[in-house]
Amino acid sequence: MDTPVSAAPANRGVGPSVVGQLLRDRSLRLASGLAIAVAIPVAVLFYFQFRSITDLGRSSAVVLRQLSQETADGVAQSLQDVLKTPYINVLLRVSQAQTEPLDLPLIAPTIEQGLAAQPFVSRYYVWSDETKDHRDEVLAYDREHHAFTADVPEAAMIVARFRELAPQKHAIAVFETLIDGRRTYFQAQLRFRFPARDRLTSFVALRVDAEQLRREFLPAFIIGRLKTVEGPTGFPPLAVTVIDSGGRVLFPAGGPAPRQHVDERTFPLVFFEPELQRFIAPEDHKLETWRLLTGYGDQTIPQIIAARARPQRAMMAMLAGIMALGVFFVVRAAAREVRLAELRSNFVSSVSHDLKTPLALIQLFAETLELGRLKNTERAHEYYRIINSEARKLTGLINNLLDFSKIEAGLRSYKRDPVDLTALTRRVLESLDSQFRHNQFTVTSRLDGDVPVLIDEEAAVQALENLISNAMKYSPEHRDIVVEVVRADLHGVVRVTDRGIGIPARLQRKIFNKFFRIQTDAGSGPQGTGLGLAIVDHVMRGQGGFVRVDSEPGRGSTFSLYFPLCAGETHGDQTHSGDRGRAPDVARSA
Repeated sequence: MDTPVSAAPANRGVGPSVVGQLLRDRSLRLASGLAIAVAIPVAVLFYFQFRSITDLGRSSAVVLRQLSQETADGVAQSLQDVLKTPYINVLLRVSQAQTEPLDLPLIAPTIEQGLAAQPFVSRYYVWSDETKDHRDEVLAYDREHHAFTADVPEAAMIVARFRELAPQKHAIAVFETLIDGRRTYFQAQLRFRFPARDRLTSFVALRVDAEQLRREFLPAFIIGRLKTVEGPTGFPPLAVTVIDSGGRVLFPAGGPAPRQHVDERTFPLVFFEPELQRFIAPEDHKLETWRLLTGYGDQTIPQIIAARARPQRAMMAMLAGIMALGVFFVVRAAAREVRLAELRSNFVSSVSHDLKTPLALIQLFAETLELGRLKNTERAHEYYRIINSEARKLTGLINNLLDFSKIEAGLRSYKRDPVDLTALTRRVLESLDSQFRHNQFTVTSRLDGDVPVLIDEEAAVQALENLISNAMKYSPEHRDIVVEVVRADLHGVVRVTDRGIGIPARLQRKIFNKFFRIQTDAGSGPQGTGLGLAIVDHVMRGQGGFVRVDSEPGRGSTFSLYFPLCAGETHGDQTHSGDRGRAPDVARSA
C-alpha cells in the first residue's frame, strides 16, 4: 500500500554498515561476480591483443628498416655496376693488339654491343699512332652512323687533352668539358710503348652527356630497379632520392629533397672501378660524389608504426568500451532481476503480514462482542470503531493490490469528470477522522474555495488516502498533519505535509518505484508493500497530472498532487495510462 522510508541518524558512520549491506545484497554480489567473471578473460584477451599490436609494430619496423637498407645498398651498387660496364666491356676488351695497328672490323662489334647495352654512352673513340690507315686520326663510332667515321669535330681537342695527361703514365684518363654548350665527360684507356711507357701509342675512349645521364638514363634506371622492390602492404611506399654533388635532386626529377630519410649511401660518379682511382690521370682529379637516400616520405619508421598502430589501438579501445558497456548493462539487468525477485518475495511477505494484522484484530474484537464480554456500551462502540477502521485498512490494501495488478497488465483506465477538489478533500478527511482520533493525530486543513478539476474521483480519493496514510505511518513522534487545497497556474493542488522522519534527497527519485523500500540501519521500520507511492504516481499521470515531493530528513515531507483544472463542460472523458507491464519508475521531486 505504501513505500516506507526512514532517515539514518546523522552522526552514524556509513562505512561498516554500507559494506555489510553490500555483502548481504544478493543482487550486488551477483553483479560483482558476473563483472569479475567477464572482466578477467576480457582483460587478458585485450592485454594479449595490445601486446600483439606492439610486437607487430616491432616486426614491421624491422621489415621497413631492412627494406630501406637493402634497397639503398642494391640501387647504389647496381648503379655503380652499370656505370663501369662500358669500361669493362668495351675499353678493356679492345686490346692494345687491336689498336696497334687498328683492326676496325674486330673492334666494331665490341663497340656496337657497348652502345646497345649502355644507353648513357653517346659515342666511342679510337686513336692509334701505330697504324698505317687513319694514322693519327680520331675515329668515332656512334648510334647515328653505326660505323667508324673520321669526321670528328672534337678530335683535335680529345687528342690534345689525352696527350697532356699521358706523361702521368696512368692507364685511365678522364676530363670534363663543354661540347655544344653541354657538360660532357670523357674517359680513355691509354696505351703506351712497352715497357718504357714514355710515349702514348693509342687509346680507346668514351663520351657521356652529363645532362642526358641525369635526366634520361638515371630516372629510367631507378624506376626499372624499383619495380623489383616489393614493400609490405599497408605501409607508405619506399621512396628513393638521388642528389648530385651540387645538391640538385636528380631523382625524382624536379622533386624536393626529403626532410626525413632512413638510409643514405654515397658513391663517386665514375665509369670504372672506384678502387682504380689512384690509377687515373690527372692525379688531383676530384671525383663528383652523389648521394642516394631511401625513406618513406617525410615520416620516420617510428612515426609510421605509431600511425599504423593508432587506429588499431583506437579500435581496440572502442571495442573494449563497447564490451564494458555491454557487460555493464547485462550485469545491471541481471542484478535488477535478482533485486526484483527479492522485492517480490518481500512483497509477498509484507502483504501477508498486512492482511493478517487487520484480520486478527477484526476477529479478536468480533469474538469479544459475540461472546458478550463487554460491561458497558461505550466499550462496544470503541470495538466497533476499531473493527471498522481495520476493515477500511484491509479494503484499502486489497484495492491497492487489485489496482497494481491492473497497472501491471496495462488495464487501468480513468474516467475523468468535473469535481470540486476542495469538497473531495473534505470528504476524505471526514472519512478518516476516526483513524486520526485513534492514532492521536492533529490534522489541520486549509481548504480554498471551489477548485474545479477534471479527474477520476475514485482514483483521486485513493491517491489522497495513500498520502495521508503514509503521513501518519512515518510520523511516529510529531503527530501533526497539514492538508491544503490551492490553485497553482493551471492545476488544482492538494498538499499533505507531515513532520515525520523525512526522505533523503538521493532517494526521492526512487520512492515511486514499485516494491522500493528503504531499510534503516537497524533493519526495522514501518511495514508495507512498497506499492502505495507507485500507484499514486501512476494515478496522477493517468489523469494528466503529476506528483511532487519536497522533503528533508528529520524535518518531514510535503507531497503535492497536481490535478488539471477543469476548463469547461465535459462528459465522461476517459483516459488510459498505456503503461502495460510496468509501474511508474520515475519520481517527480520539487
